[in-house]
Amino acid sequence: MTAPTSMPKPPLEDPLNERELFASEIVSVGAMHGNIRITLANTRFDEPIGANPAKAHRIVAGRIVLTGVAASQLLEHLKRLAAQIEAIAAAAAGHKPH
Repeated sequence: MTAPTSMPKPPLEDPLNERELFASEIVSVGAMHGNIRITLANTRFDEPIGANPAKAHRIVAGRIVLTGVAASQLLEHLKRLAAQIEAIAAAAAGHKPH
């Protein structure tokens, strides 16, 4: 008996109409029913009224729910990105003028 082969992934399409999220902080990360949930937030400010200063509010910007497979893929991508950033920083530190 031969081992099952995985099906190739279908081509990735980017219809450019998906909403992009911007977050200035990760509020929480947790597991629920085998999925990883990440809550993202931003700080927004009210318009100042008269002599009153602008008031800050932390607002949930979105929630990402990832399967275990997708969470593992995200972790691997972040590890590669961190290594690239560290390599750039190390190279820059080695080329500082004396």
